[in-house]
Amino acid sequence: MKWLPVFVLLTIFSGPIAYGQMYGGIEENSPNITNQKSATFPMVAYTDDKMYEVDMSWEPHTILTNQKIIFIFQFYDYKTGGLVPMVDYQFVISQNNKELTRISGTTSQAGDYKYFAFEHPGPVTIRLEKIGDTDAFVSFNTTVNQNPNPAGPVTIVQPSPNISNKERYIFPIIEDVIVGALLSLLLWLTKGPILRKLNLIK
Repeated sequence: MKWLPVFVLLTIFSGPIAYGQMYGGIEENSPNITNQKSATFPMVAYTDDKMYEVDMSWEPHTILTNQKIIFIFQFYDYKTGGLVPMVDYQFVISQNNKELTRISGTTSQAGDYKYFAFEHPGPVTIRLEKIGDTDAFVSFNTTVNQNPNPAGPVTIVQPSPNISNKERYIFPIIEDVIVGALLSLLLWLTKGPILRKLNLIK
């Protein structure tokens, strides 16, 4: 029984470990976000169909031109509040009625992130569209400030995709195998002595 806490913890964390990286919370004020639930990072918005709650953060919090910004986001089930893994989406940034970038992706257990650098100051809109292969979307509005010390154009290389179509099917199987093995071992450790006393096993 002394190993019981260890196996319980391993079972809890087996899913996040299998699916990838984890992100910590950010707590600072943020400018004007649509459909927001709170006024601090991470910002929270809901899809109109009430299927998803979306958390969005970015670093640095004050966005300057010619600076690499990392946008971090996660999808939650609106009704249960539980994290929803492997959600397809399109990450879109617009400024002055012009689309600056559109990137398709799929979240891991811990969400996803994208990089971007703005050339011009002014209001911008960050949207997550086609959420879960539907017409659902959320949008976040903020402002880009002029960089007082510009270092010139910034080269952006997006992070590698979190998950491939092959991994989309393999990861749940791996997670089930891990959890099943842990539960079997836990059962053997707890029931083994009893079964030996009954001479059911040697």
